[in-house]
Amino acid sequence: DVMILCSAYAVQDIMKETLTQKLVDQLVPQSKRYKVWDRKLSGFFVVVNPTGRKGYWCFTRVRGRGTDYKVGSCDELTLKQAKELGADALIKAKKGVSSLDERRVKEAETLSGFLDARYRNYLLSNQKSAKTTLWILEVVFKKFLNLRLEEIDIGKVERWRVEHSSTLKSSTINRRTAALKAALNSAKAWGIISSNPLADLGLKKVIKHPVDFLSDTQLGELKEVLSERDRQKIQARRLYNEWLSSRGQKLLPDYDELECSHADYLTPLARLIMESGLRLSEALSLEWRDISSDWQTLTVYASKTQTYRVIPINSEAASLLRTLKRLNAANIGKDTKKVFVTSKGDHLKGVKTSWNGVRDKLSFNCDWRMLRRTFGSRLIKKGVSLYAVSQLLGHSSVKTTEEWYVGLDLESKRAAINTLDIF
Repeated sequence: DVMILCSAYAVQDIMKETLTQKLVDQLVPQSKRYKVWDRKLSGFFVVVNPTGRKGYWCFTRVRGRGTDYKVGSCDELTLKQAKELGADALIKAKKGVSSLDERRVKEAETLSGFLDARYRNYLLSNQKSAKTTLWILEVVFKKFLNLRLEEIDIGKVERWRVEHSSTLKSSTINRRTAALKAALNSAKAWGIISSNPLADLGLKKVIKHPVDFLSDTQLGELKEVLSERDRQKIQARRLYNEWLSSRGQKLLPDYDELECSHADYLTPLARLIMESGLRLSEALSLEWRDISSDWQTLTVYASKTQTYRVIPINSEAASLLRTLKRLNAANIGKDTKKVFVTSKGDHLKGVKTSWNGVRDKLSFNCDWRMLRRTFGSRLIKKGVSLYAVSQLLGHSSVKTTEEWYVGLDLESKRAAINTLDIF
């Protein structure tokens, strides 16, 4: 009886039977995974999972190392086909060749297999933007997943670029194709392919426009919106403390006693970026140890360029940071490691919700990059050299600064024109 047979295997799966197609088809799932070994082909067995899925497997030993090798699914292979493949794997094992390793190499030759076998773990361990890169490779280039790596050539990528040129910016297309090209570079470096088929892929031309930055009027409006947000939050805490006091409960830290004019992290974060030119990710990664003991400089690690740079901070930014440190310690009960944290002391990883609340009240569009660019543009307008601005912003080269801030150094150009004799 098949049911009795299966129950026996669920208890002791080392018993052997002469497998037939009929027996395999009639095997039913149990509460636990079990195996049915074949009496004729040593090492060959069928696995039955509680979900009802069945698979053909064989146990191989290569150079003393034993491994279970999945031959295939019972839904995809007949018993005869599976035994032929299993016998082939066993013969290879006796010769010291692992069928499992051969399969891994073969699967890694496709983009999907390459991601599963090695590249996904590499990205997650070494790249801060790993999730974005994986999304690009798995979703944006979904059509390429089943292609062998050497088949992903310039022609296919060019057709993809043409297809998306009407909906994506050239800079976006360049970033996405760069992620694909980098993946193939890694495959080449690891010996999976002999050469990168996208090595000669050029970038789409990106027209550089002068950067958007805030005018003095817009700066004033932003500061007022941030101040109003702080006033409302401070008033809300006062009222809440009154409610707590009337019930004899412990009060929250008082802003007046802390001599704090901002309610949380948002105003110091925005002002610090405007006064130092930090990228948002750099600012959110700051730790108190990165700020000098005299509160005059901060050291920032730029993940984008893989470098450190030291940035002077003015007295206003230093005052905001001192106050924020007192506020963090009062709210949480101890000093924090990170500069920008939540009210519970957790590392602040994003400010989308709070920042959108500010943006909705502004009469102009404003993002975090605009605050950083405002810092750079103000320096250039005051005659600071492009080299110094480039160093402060953490650009990889002065050329980057020149390209983005083209047209801002109007005073030197006006002085040059004034040297001409006009009649």
